[in-house]
Amino acid sequence: MTAELTVLFSDLASSFFKYAHISGAIEAYMEILLSPSLQKTVGKVISGSEIEWSQIHRSMIVEGINVKWYPELPVQNIVSQKDPLLHFLYGVTLSRMIEDLDVYFASTLRNYFREFEASENSWTRFTQKTGIDLLACKYGAFVSRLLQDRQKIEHNKARIDRVFLNQMSKQHVSHVYNKGNAVQKNHIDVVLTYQVIREFAGDVDSALSKLTSK
Repeated sequence: MTAELTVLFSDLASSFFKYAHISGAIEAYMEILLSPSLQKTVGKVISGSEIEWSQIHRSMIVEGINVKWYPELPVQNIVSQKDPLLHFLYGVTLSRMIEDLDVYFASTLRNYFREFEASENSWTRFTQKTGIDLLACKYGAFVSRLLQDRQKIEHNKARIDRVFLNQMSKQHVSHVYNKGNAVQKNHIDVVLTYQVIREFAGDVDSALSKLTSK
């Protein structure tokens, strides 16, 4: 195992830790909003008053003054946004884990091949410099599709476009998307991606170690 892979595993674990606890916080928050008895209990702990919450706002103390930085919203309005909140978190987490993999690619190129040029397509640069067929590595096609998914999540409002379809066709990667489809991700995608990237990177790293030890 290279030092770069050790760093990747640490970064992935950090991303997964953040996801686990932020998603738990969202779910706990929604449970409180749905339960008047929980609202009273939490209110008693925080403010000393047992009250039901009809509206929620966000505020902070600035120089001794309570400053409201997000306006009141009815509790039901917030509860109705549970799924969008979680879907946002899924996208952010998947993007972060792919970014962790990008850092691994970039660091190995820099440390073993003296490749310092920044590139938006680390997959292609890594393949060109190392000669390693990433698609042939364990779960390579899955990870390639993840890279394209991230581009759509971050830059195209999670919509599939012709660029995505052409890229998948060029790499002979199967998928079920059509132009205009939304990239839908869920909790299982996050858990699976964490496991898959670890195994994919381990396979890549094994090939890299053989290459650099010659």
